Amino acid sequence: MEQEKKTKDIETLLKERRPLEDIALDILDGAFGELDMERKDSLDRFLDFVYSKVQRGNPFIVHLAYPTKRMIDTELEKKVIELINIHLNPDIILPLLKFFTRNVHNSDTNLYIAYLIEADEIIKAIYDTFIMFKKDIFEKDKDKRTQNVRRMQQFLARIDSHSASPLDAAARLKYILEFLSLKQNVSHIYSADDIKLTA
Repeated sequence: MEQEKKTKDIETLLKERRPLEDIALDILDGAFGELDMERKDSLDRFLDFVYSKVQRGNPFIVHLAYPTKRMIDTELEKKVIELINIHLNPDIILPLLKFFTRNVHNSDTNLYIAYLIEADEIIKAIYDTFIMFKKDIFEKDKDKRTQNVRRMQQFLARIDSHSASPLDAAARLKYILEFLSLKQNVSHIYSADDIKLTA
């Protein structure tokens, strides 16, 4: 019930007829609610709202291996794309990376959010994080090997090492990077060879 109320608050904020710069400031200031028990900040809740809207959206296939969805409300989708890529950037980068690295059990749905990403800075951050996780795969010490993934996931309780596997996390980001390369030109950031998991 409380999560539903926060979602409605975000939706109300996005439907206001104000400049998106002002709405972005409200989101960054957490104007639509106090921090909840899960310690989700306003950007995390914004991404939860966006995910819920896309999840209920229409299937959209760029390529059969990369199925995604689009929001039903195209005006809302345009606003969200502008907010993510312009007005909330760079603040949205860490919450996006956290979202992608936490989504262990249903990582195909990461493409729901990835479809909305256009900004080079965000794509570069995803690529740089992929490279970091790829390097961690070969770390012999188990705690050091999972340290960067755990930091990115930001769970309050310690999670099992399987959920913080750098190989799994790198594979999830590789999938997103492959999808982004189909959706738009990213050759100035990375190539297909750059995102191979093998040497």
